[in-house]
Amino acid sequence: MTGISIEQVRDVNAAIGFAVTYVAAHQPFGAYRADKLIGSIVGQIHRGHYAFAVENGVIVGFIGWALCSPDIARAWIEEGQAPRSEQCLAGDVAVPVFIVSNQKPALRALVKYARELYRGKRYLARRASRNERAVRKGTV
Repeated sequence: MTGISIEQVRDVNAAIGFAVTYVAAHQPFGAYRADKLIGSIVGQIHRGHYAFAVENGVIVGFIGWALCSPDIARAWIEEGQAPRSEQCLAGDVAVPVFIVSNQKPALRALVKYARELYRGKRYLARRASRNERAVRKGTV
């Protein structure tokens, strides 16, 4: 057992503050425009599409995602056409937006959590930190 739990924070405003603080402290996300970073995180938290990895009461990871139709997900990830929040509420494709941690056990726990939630769904994602094979797709 790694001692890492996966949690959501009941207080939406606290969850937003924790998530923005945590994600912005990690590159490349710290270099993102504040309005884009915060807007994305606010949408994920309001939709309930997020979780924190917590170890001994300390946040050690964050995951946030969207659920979109295949066309919306493709336009977003492959063509850079950001969807409206209402286009991210439900759909057949899970789009991981942030998966952030410096700890491999926390990353594994966050990915396992998302896989359990959306087993059998397709996913489409863009890796922010790598140019090679930046677009990833598959089945959860």
